[in-house]
Amino acid sequence: MPPVDFVLHNSTFLVAHFHNVIIGGVVFGAMAGYNYWFPKAFGFTLDERLGKASFWCWLIGFYLAFMPLYVLGMMGMTRRLQHHFRPELAAAAASRGAWRRPHLLRHPLPDRAALCQHPHSRKPPRPDRRPVERPNLGVGDLVAAPAYNFAVMPKVETIDAFWEIKRRGLAAVEPTYETIEMPRNSPTGFVTAFFAVVTGFALIWHIWWMVILGLLAAAVTVLVFGWSENRESEIPANEIARLERARLGLGRTA
Repeated sequence: MPPVDFVLHNSTFLVAHFHNVIIGGVVFGAMAGYNYWFPKAFGFTLDERLGKASFWCWLIGFYLAFMPLYVLGMMGMTRRLQHHFRPELAAAAASRGAWRRPHLLRHPLPDRAALCQHPHSRKPPRPDRRPVERPNLGVGDLVAAPAYNFAVMPKVETIDAFWEIKRRGLAAVEPTYETIEMPRNSPTGFVTAFFAVVTGFALIWHIWWMVILGLLAAAVTVLVFGWSENRESEIPANEIARLERARLGLGRTA
């Protein structure tokens, strides 16, 4: 809508909208994924009480931080100002006195919203601290994930396969395990990303020798990885059997 764009262009309304999308849509989603996958990654759950406190602090602090910016934008406050808190300059415009009140509301809380983040609330890895029931085979176990996906190919006969396996009980006969071939860990991705950042920085500032150096280094890294032959490793069947017995034994105890 052109009239709305004319009024709100370059105002703090844009700042509020951008952060509402990025934080509400990306950061909150990343935090949800962190909480969902934490038991699978580390083998135990986070503290639920502090998790709820973290949620409410983030939600309330987030809206107190950015909802006033919508109001300020509609009041005419533009971005990148440095004088709305300085009385000797703010007095030049009568409306700027009203800009200070929403800012006084939004400034104290956003930086405190993360104080209840709960990575520090990890409990000892007790097998009875079960996460929320999950039907998915990939996240069903509380035990931290091994290097491989599945020791044997799972037999999926229903939609909620993991829930069905738990309902019927564990198999009485231990399956026959086979050696699994796995890719070796490689720093190629990290090294390539590093030189990509160097190249991007050099392109922004027109440092052409650094651009050439970054591109060559990234290309050499990829070529070295492409020509390498020792890129796989094997997990012996007896090691897989040991890991699976430990995992299933923990499940029976729980």
